[in-house]
Amino acid sequence: MAYVSLYRRYRPNEFSSMIGQQHIIRTLRNQIMTGAISHAYLFTGSRGTGKTTTAKIFARAINCLDPKEDGSPCGECEICKALADSSNMDIIEMDAASNNGVDEIRYLLEKVKFAPSVGRYKVYIIDEVHMLSPQAFNALLKTLEEPPEHVVFILATTEVQKILPTVLSRCQRFDFRLVPTQETAGLLQRIFDEIKVAYDKEALTAIAEAGEGCVRDSLSLAEMCISYCGEKVTYAGVLDVLGASSPEVVLDMTACILEGNVEGALKKIDETTKEGKSVKVLAGDIAKTLRNLIYCRNCTNANKILNMPRELFNKTYDLAVKYDNTKLLRCLEIICAVDGDLRYGSNARLVLEAAVVKAADEYCSIDAQGVLMRLKTLESRLTQGQFTVAASSSRGGETVSRMDTAEKMLVYLLNTLKKRGMHVEYAYFSKLSNDQLSVKDGNLVIRASGQGQKDSIAYYQSEYESILREAYKDFGRIIITVEIKEDETKQNIENVKKVFGADKVNIINGGNNNE
Repeated sequence: MAYVSLYRRYRPNEFSSMIGQQHIIRTLRNQIMTGAISHAYLFTGSRGTGKTTTAKIFARAINCLDPKEDGSPCGECEICKALADSSNMDIIEMDAASNNGVDEIRYLLEKVKFAPSVGRYKVYIIDEVHMLSPQAFNALLKTLEEPPEHVVFILATTEVQKILPTVLSRCQRFDFRLVPTQETAGLLQRIFDEIKVAYDKEALTAIAEAGEGCVRDSLSLAEMCISYCGEKVTYAGVLDVLGASSPEVVLDMTACILEGNVEGALKKIDETTKEGKSVKVLAGDIAKTLRNLIYCRNCTNANKILNMPRELFNKTYDLAVKYDNTKLLRCLEIICAVDGDLRYGSNARLVLEAAVVKAADEYCSIDAQGVLMRLKTLESRLTQGQFTVAASSSRGGETVSRMDTAEKMLVYLLNTLKKRGMHVEYAYFSKLSNDQLSVKDGNLVIRASGQGQKDSIAYYQSEYESILREAYKDFGRIIITVEIKEDETKQNIENVKKVFGADKVNIINGGNNNE
């Protein structure tokens, strides 16, 4: 006997065997029991969610002489037996992907007027109906709206947006949902028990997750895993079939990214790709791990949601509590943003490495979120006492530390601004680019531009003038110098002097002065 694949062998024959679509099954069952059968149905949803299977069960159920309590066909009456014969023409399946012309639809409509041979209804199941040409749709419209009493149309599609509104308005629409992971894993468990294949529960969950809500994909993958693993389907074996990296390896790589260990992260990418792992799959694994960290940090029942092996969950949780949501979300957004480039780019590894470096090194980001992360890092270091003080002086009864790097001076200024009720993310220096802030001889140097662009110093004059003047009073012996090129207009130079004070402005060589 020829081998039959799992998804065909275990295709449901009754509603009770369907998983994940109870909202649809309940409606169809009630219609069958009350006899309120519509003339046209539209089943839409992702592939492998049961559209065609439900259509076949429904077609037999509405013809059955004695349906079961759940509305399924009994399979015992003479009509059920007749419909089970492949030669019966009361249930007609048509693939619109290969029969999408107007001639095929006209031929179908010519047969509609003939009564069913054994049952009450002649059912036409048109799969991938969105593939019909506009002419074929137009030919179908009138009959679809007012078919003979003995005819029921069931249209199935994965792309409902391509269906004409005139067709949609003539059908009862049912949207099939992606099947939850736990329901798919439960189905796999029942099948494996029946065919007597040993398994790890974590392996079944991994197969179900890889199916992404598509039961047919999950069953096809399960079949591959059985062939690969042999007597027992293991978690490691499933990862090999998927081409995925070990979760522990990905977790270590993610830890390097969060710690800012660029070298460690790049080395692990190199090791993983040399093993032949897919770069796109690796990127997805990193994103999934970051998502798991967010769950661990924010949900009390995270392990029940994620359904991870206990040891792996403990490691994930220990890493999650070290970082806040802002950092985790920033890294997740950076990794997810490269999905299109990974799919269509010529060098996927280069794209992933660039994203990993950007996620690991906060100073690679010049956007507002990157600046905010740097400020939080500096605040954390200051709070933990990780700065050393080179010298200090007292002014106005307050001790002021003279800091030996631009970074430490920046922290001091930001904390001064915060004391006056100004949030860090709105502080002036969050709008400075790296080349506008430097240190010379231990002094803070700001490169100013008097022009009106949004990245210039003077542009924010009205917003920040008073708060900056107040902050400078507390700097003590720390010297702040503002540099502006002499080729700025006189008015621009005056604007900068007005903001910072003329005594702090140093005009540097830059060409001829313009009016």
